[in-house]
Amino acid sequence: MATEPVNSFWQTVASLLEKGQNVFLALVAEHTQHSPGTMGAKLLVAKNHDPVGTIGGGIMEYKLVKQAGDILERDNYTPEIQTLIHRKSGPGEKSGMICAGKQTNLYYLCHPEKDGETVERIKHNLENDQSATLTISPSSMLVKEQQPDINKPQIKLSVRENGWLYEEQLLNFKRIAIIGGGHCSLALSRVMKNLGYGVFVYETRENVFTITENRYTRSVQIVDDYRDAASLINYPELTNVVVMTTDVDSDVQGLLGLIDLPSPFIGVMGSQAKIAEILRRLKSEGISEDQLSHLTAPVGTPMTSNTPEEIAISVAAQILQKRIQPTN
Repeated sequence: MATEPVNSFWQTVASLLEKGQNVFLALVAEHTQHSPGTMGAKLLVAKNHDPVGTIGGGIMEYKLVKQAGDILERDNYTPEIQTLIHRKSGPGEKSGMICAGKQTNLYYLCHPEKDGETVERIKHNLENDQSATLTISPSSMLVKEQQPDINKPQIKLSVRENGWLYEEQLLNFKRIAIIGGGHCSLALSRVMKNLGYGVFVYETRENVFTITENRYTRSVQIVDDYRDAASLINYPELTNVVVMTTDVDSDVQGLLGLIDLPSPFIGVMGSQAKIAEILRRLKSEGISEDQLSHLTAPVGTPMTSNTPEEIAISVAAQILQKRIQPTN
């Protein structure tokens, strides 16, 4: 089954609805550790169209796709949630998989007349990096313009005796700003986009081929000075930053702008000798040890990483390691 970034997923839903087709949606609303389906994962099924996305694969997804075919034939379908246990034994409804953990899936049947406008709004907000909240209940699917609240979960499922409510902040919380647009930046852009991140690149050079060939970003912004990049980063509290410019001077300029951003991760690419020189220059500019402690330098997990692709995987792995995982 194909996997797509979330905005491409909703573009496909919108396109199918525009053609007058019903679309069955499955969304992972909750998951525990080791579950194959993770919160926010999505799957769509429609007639005469390959399924798009995944909620964890395996026999669980195979059975659901067959079930979706029957649901697509119905005029009416009440949205529902289903909690599946990925174990052979014990309490709860079994998924048929034995990888451990559990997940709660939400199932919703989109109709062109009822849901077309709502899906178009979802697509518009995601394409334009604008914040909104999607809510799904047993009676409806709605979108409301709303500023992001990074202190709340991006996805929340509330279950009560009289029903349930799914809430999703539509802004992509997975974001990375790459300072520098060279070969490593291109490789990292590709890897991070495939991981579902919104990628934003900042460069001082306009016509280098690693910029013109970079099709993986939401935007490439050309700045006069790398120090200016920090002020252009939207939602810095959500945005991981990696500095990988062409030279020490440029790295230092970028970091002077970034050093006080509330970003969850600021990494700097370079050898130990290069990093030592960068830190020395930052200190000479009045940057304190406390400020420097927020930097990850050199960036990347300890491994043999020499080519741009290897470096990109090393950096991506480190960012993924630092994500907060569900504890239950």
